[in-house]
Amino acid sequence: MASPIQIVLNPENYEEGREAGGGGGRKDFFAHRDAEFVAHKNALLGQLDTISGVLSAQSQGDVGYVKVILRREAWAKSHRPVASLFRDNRTPVVGGGDLGVMIVEARPGTLRQVAAEMALAETHTEMRFNEQKQKDEPYPSARKSETGAIDRIELYGPADRRSFSAEEAVAWLSNPMTGSGYQVELFESPPPRSDWDRLDAGHRRLVESFVAGFNALERGLSVERLPSHRNKQPILSVRLDQSTNQPVLRLNEAPVGERHRELALFNPDVNRHARLLAFLDSHPLVRRIDLPGIVVRAASPSAPTTRVRPTDVTIPVRDSRRTHPRLGVIDGGISKALSDWVIDRWDILADEDVDLAHGTFIGGLAAVGGALNGSEICPEPDGAELVDLAVFPNERKAGAFASYYPDGLPQFFDEMESAISDARARHGVRVFNMSLNILQPAAPDRYSPHAARLDQIAEANNAVVFISAGNIQAQDLRAEWPADPTAALASLVNARNDGLLTPAESARNVAVAALNPPGHDGCVPFAPTRFSRRGPGLRAGVKPDLAHVGGASSQHSVLGHGLFSILPDGTIIDGCGTSYASPLAAKTAAVLDHAIEGEVSRETLIGLLVHHAEMPVPLQATALAPIARHMVGFGMPPSADRILETGDHAITLVFASRIRRDQQINFRFLWPASLVGPGGKCRGRAKITLVSTPPLDARFGSEFVRVNINATLQQEQAGGGWKGRLEPLYLPTKREAPAVEAELIEHDLKWSPVKVLAKTFPQGVGPSSNWRLFVDYLTRAGEVMPEEGVPFTAIVTISDPDAVQPVFNDMRQNLQALGTQIADIRTAARITPRI
Repeated sequence: MASPIQIVLNPENYEEGREAGGGGGRKDFFAHRDAEFVAHKNALLGQLDTISGVLSAQSQGDVGYVKVILRREAWAKSHRPVASLFRDNRTPVVGGGDLGVMIVEARPGTLRQVAAEMALAETHTEMRFNEQKQKDEPYPSARKSETGAIDRIELYGPADRRSFSAEEAVAWLSNPMTGSGYQVELFESPPPRSDWDRLDAGHRRLVESFVAGFNALERGLSVERLPSHRNKQPILSVRLDQSTNQPVLRLNEAPVGERHRELALFNPDVNRHARLLAFLDSHPLVRRIDLPGIVVRAASPSAPTTRVRPTDVTIPVRDSRRTHPRLGVIDGGISKALSDWVIDRWDILADEDVDLAHGTFIGGLAAVGGALNGSEICPEPDGAELVDLAVFPNERKAGAFASYYPDGLPQFFDEMESAISDARARHGVRVFNMSLNILQPAAPDRYSPHAARLDQIAEANNAVVFISAGNIQAQDLRAEWPADPTAALASLVNARNDGLLTPAESARNVAVAALNPPGHDGCVPFAPTRFSRRGPGLRAGVKPDLAHVGGASSQHSVLGHGLFSILPDGTIIDGCGTSYASPLAAKTAAVLDHAIEGEVSRETLIGLLVHHAEMPVPLQATALAPIARHMVGFGMPPSADRILETGDHAITLVFASRIRRDQQINFRFLWPASLVGPGGKCRGRAKITLVSTPPLDARFGSEFVRVNINATLQQEQAGGGWKGRLEPLYLPTKREAPAVEAELIEHDLKWSPVKVLAKTFPQGVGPSSNWRLFVDYLTRAGEVMPEEGVPFTAIVTISDPDAVQPVFNDMRQNLQALGTQIADIRTAARITPRI
């Protein structure tokens, strides 16, 4: 019997006051190593003294920025050296880099204060009797604990700001698609000149020297603050041109719509660029200098050949008497061959600037992919109402992109946002496909401005954008995935330049990798394709999120790439690319959104896909567990029908709510009676997926997620406490000792907006049938939980692995007896405001 997903309708009934956080006591990182601690403390004092001397002699004033680099075992919030040493009232934390790297604002005087505190740290190991453990334990002062937590202290310098040469910059910026301007991120945005009198002497000198440095470069320079769009990163576009004008400085954000002007010709003089970069490299206010990205497609269809293709397939006619799933296609346009399915167009492109092949292939997969490829590749029913967001001009036509977006990517994203907002308002489109990437690798320690901008667009429109993971360049293609797991690992060791492209590290959207098609004897079915880029994106979390069939790189004599769609003239064609994997996952999301009445939340939509995704068979070998998530994320999602209904041997509950400041969620329930044995032992399988939308701050690098939402499934113990029973999906081995913060980040996905835990209990566990779903939160040091809380969706499945016991009916009866209101998710929108 089919058992539909159930949604809890009264989640607010399970909110309660938050339990006082533990966090652990102070740790002595040098316990019983007194001589080593003395050497370590003296080294840090020397570093502080050196940095103080540099800041004192700085021509731009005495304000500077300092990296406080923590030892790996001190990454946890409770170990941060901010209570005694780098206190907010003297050295405020202004950002972060890689995991465990704090960036603080400092002056010689404040660093001397830090050194004075550090000097007072005791050099012996203080012991105290622990009543609870009945033994002596190290009991350091805050000064000693924080001093021991620090690995080293460094001045933020030129090497942190730039990673390219002036010659490389000129070559890159000469491409008009870039907008030809450097992207310069600042630690702090200079205030309007009228407010400079409010600054203290140090900060005033910092701002004055910054402006003076630009003016000293004389003619042909324009500096403009890019719109922040709620992003706290101040970023400038700095462009050298061939005009004879004095420098034009617009350091304060202009209203949207006032930025776009005709630009003077780009200046390719390497010496001028070297002079500009030397100034930016040395100025303390500058955090990072980047070259702008270039938008590229993640595939192109093959040229027509004589290969055998489906010939008896016609594009279905849309039945206008009923509704269909809706999908927005962000690309270069969809041809008239699919006009019956295109319900609206946002088209800014002139006829001579369109390139319809890519967008039409994607639209064809949504409209007729099942008939062309079969349900194993395209599991959803054919037909989708398409909104054609034609915003990307022909990339092969010189100057086309620059003619529409002379300012480069910021202007392109502005146009994309307008198109998405219009499709959302006019047609209620929630799911968009963007098989475009920016030719910049995702960095493990940096949440890119491109990802931040795309996330802001998705959140503002309560939408989800499906992004291709990106294609590997031809010269760097991996070998075809071998059937032997050991050989697969060896192949990956030798791979290069195959990391994700931005904005696939997006925290609010879904990145999709590509799998080989079945029935193609030149490759292993459902293995990662040789062209699909891999994660991780940022160090915390899983990227890509999902994978789907994207065609094979190696061509079959009959099937070609093994993935079929249509050309602009309606001709059937084969192709491959992560471009074509992405819309298949997006189509399933659109079908889910269509099948559920009302408006399903972003968190629920993503959660349903992730929760039911399955690891492809070629990646299920134990040896591949450490790298599987970097290749395919949580796996390949099944069809929407399979997601929304299971057999009666399982039940899936959706708990969609919002966790607020000083609150936690405590949802108690009974384990299904048919799975409870003697002594209260509970057997079966449980899985939980959590998707949340925490606040983000790109200034903090790898630590850009500022609130961690956590969900656990816990069983009541004999003594009255609760024990978590599930394990992270990607835990490599059984954990014997408590995990340190670094392991929690890597394996438990702490700080990741998406988490999955699961466990099978074939013999039964524990003494009780009393269980609870427990959701709580943790903020970063210095962070405050938003007043409006953080929205989340937790999806829980409990099942009988033998597919025999009536779990659905057991659980449903239990929940109703406990007063829990539940309903079929497809119709629950009639009675609940949040799904």
